[in-house]
Amino acid sequence: MLRFEHVTKRFGALNAINDVTFDVEPGLITAIIGPNGAGKSTLVNMAAGSYSVTSGRILLDDIELQRLPKYRIAHAGLSRTYQNIRLFDGMSVLQNLEVVLVPPHIGTLIADSFGLASRAAAEERRARCHAVLQRLGLAPYAQRLAGSLAYGQQKLVELARAIVAEPRVLLLDEPAAGLNHGETEELKKHILELRTPGMAMVLIEHDMKLIMSISDRIIVMNRGAVLAKGTPAQIRANPEVQEAYLGHPGATDDIEAAARGRQNRVRLREGEGITWHQP
Repeated sequence: MLRFEHVTKRFGALNAINDVTFDVEPGLITAIIGPNGAGKSTLVNMAAGSYSVTSGRILLDDIELQRLPKYRIAHAGLSRTYQNIRLFDGMSVLQNLEVVLVPPHIGTLIADSFGLASRAAAEERRARCHAVLQRLGLAPYAQRLAGSLAYGQQKLVELARAIVAEPRVLLLDEPAAGLNHGETEELKKHILELRTPGMAMVLIEHDMKLIMSISDRIIVMNRGAVLAKGTPAQIRANPEVQEAYLGHPGATDDIEAAARGRQNRVRLREGEGITWHQP
């Protein structure tokens, strides 16, 4: 289980995250929603080791992640994707997955680099990567350069890279950003298929239709603090959430209608008539 325990993050005088506490349970998809600046990605970046924690603890079972460097957080079983794609464009799709399985010990790594490691171990890694690519429909592109793929395919490669190490916690930071309707539906199918009893998933998204259709639990954030927690039905019916986040009761229906009518994800912008209300 991933646990945020009284977590606070300050950037100078700005309190980006303020005393946040919640659990992410294995076997469930936990979504975190809120406007830009609410602190969603800051939470992910702290859990993954990209940002330091000002105070509080982030626990993966009994391991305090905030005390660890990034590589040890990954070895502890936490993996993530990014809002903006971060693939190795000049490497093949297969190689992008193989780097995740690089031996963690320097002696083994050197032996592997010079071809002195067991051939069976290298073949096992490649087989594992091929299995994940097959699972996500990417097997035909295994030898293609990652940078040559279409945007939606690159998003799936990022997802494949995040799951190839079989993490205990998977953090998905706006995985549907920039995808069209068909690509979003494919992504949704893959995310649902990834749900297993042993892995906790955190989903950050602005696409409310996607959030409401696949989340088991939703955390609503406002100005760095947790405003509400509950099931999609509970969040949809919560008048405080609708008033504080969506401007007026019933606005979730407006957002989902907008999502159905657009090719890309819903971006809540003032010019579109749907705004995040900051009281």
